[in-house]
Amino acid sequence: MLNGHGKGFTLLELMIATTITAVIVVIIFGALRIGIRAWEKGEKDVDIRQKQRIVLELIKRQLASTCTSEVWGKDQQLVPLKGDNKSIAFVSHIPMAPGNRFGLVYVQYTVKQDKTNDKENLVFYEKNLALLDKKIGAGKPDENDFSELLSGIKSIVFEYLKIRPDEETSPWQKSWDPAVEKGVPRAIRITLEENDKKTPLYVIAAAGE
Repeated sequence: MLNGHGKGFTLLELMIATTITAVIVVIIFGALRIGIRAWEKGEKDVDIRQKQRIVLELIKRQLASTCTSEVWGKDQQLVPLKGDNKSIAFVSHIPMAPGNRFGLVYVQYTVKQDKTNDKENLVFYEKNLALLDKKIGAGKPDENDFSELLSGIKSIVFEYLKIRPDEETSPWQKSWDPAVEKGVPRAIRITLEENDKKTPLYVIAAAGE
């Protein structure tokens, strides 16, 4: 009784009201938690996408400065560009690694299968031409000499464009062999497909531009 007149809340009513309030609070905080997680995931996806674009643009820049002639001389030739759909090696005028600040550099980009899943990783090797042993040429760098640029990618593919004057449309090739082809391809296309849900990224670089 309140002042002997009106009725107050019963214990049952208070318990029901408290329970309803608690349920509403839980729902609100649950929605906030879901919203924060979605926002964080969106931010992470943006960061990953931005990193992929930056890496592809750096590769494009280096490919655009490909040395178009063989170096070292007849006995120890180092071809300007050689590659297949999962790797590419070339000599560039633009170094990317912090230790190489000037001069021609020998570069390799290689796609490697991740041992823990079915994803692919893009790794990178670069060395100043003056530091390469001319007796063995570029050789095969040790795995520890490579640096990882991208990881967890569904597919990364390199393709090569050869201009054929007798054809209206020149096809993209899966490889470029300097023993068969002359010089460097007109362009190199890199296709990066992160997963089935996202649109693939494409970069086309004119070699030796």
